[in-house]
Amino acid sequence: MAVADIKVVTSIKPLALIAKEIAGDKVSVENLLSVKASPHDYPLRVSDIRRLQDADLVLWVGPSLETFLQRPLNNLASNKHLAVYDLPGMNWPEGESHSHASAAGHQHHGHDPHVWLDPRNATIIAEGLAKKLSEIDPASSMFYANNVKKFSIAIKELDQHLMKILTPARGKGFAVYHEGYLHFVEHYDLQQLAYVTFTPERRPGAKHLYELRQQLNNRATCLFIEPYYDMRIATDLAQELNLKVAILDPIGEPEIKTYKQLLEKMAQAFLACLANSSVTGEV
Repeated sequence: MAVADIKVVTSIKPLALIAKEIAGDKVSVENLLSVKASPHDYPLRVSDIRRLQDADLVLWVGPSLETFLQRPLNNLASNKHLAVYDLPGMNWPEGESHSHASAAGHQHHGHDPHVWLDPRNATIIAEGLAKKLSEIDPASSMFYANNVKKFSIAIKELDQHLMKILTPARGKGFAVYHEGYLHFVEHYDLQQLAYVTFTPERRPGAKHLYELRQQLNNRATCLFIEPYYDMRIATDLAQELNLKVAILDPIGEPEIKTYKQLLEKMAQAFLACLANSSVTGEV
């Protein structure tokens, strides 16, 4: 098979998983960040800058998540990058009571930028990408459109399946390590009570930990931690409050090969920790 002439560079793995299903063998999809790298403050290397410049299209969430990409992408032509955060029709959590803009040192302006955790948004991302690829490669526009159609059908079926299997987990209180799951939690009507830290790189302060204890004591059953970060504060808190501990991975470990697998594994993590609990999130 000949090497694809068109090159798409994605910022994070979830976008790469979606892009590969739409691009097929007509486009080379390269992902910029490893699963262990932070999308908030990744230090770009010279080789990374070159990859961005050589790409026909850079697919990213937007400055609300990958702040480090804003300046280098501003130096590229506007038609060479697509921020999915700005795509029309995106679904946003209605219950966002916090302000991303208030988090000192971080740029989560407006809504929760972890948009890929709502499967409806994955379809919108796929459609937006197909439109851009069709502009770059008009001769293959039908190919991209067909791939979007197949992807959309599969994701709708996945969504219906997850909505059904997560029923036993509803109404059970829990906390997450960082505030990045609202798209998934609200869409599937799960009962998140609190978060340990706003972003994974920030250590929670004493005041927040005190308030967290009050929020979770006798109301929560699980505390979800994440791979790749120091979890000692979270695990100590879980032990103190007698909470079960489970792992959520919003990016996708190396074994995750498709977007479907990413969401399935997240649903299974919620289900395994919450389904057999008798503790509810109600006061």
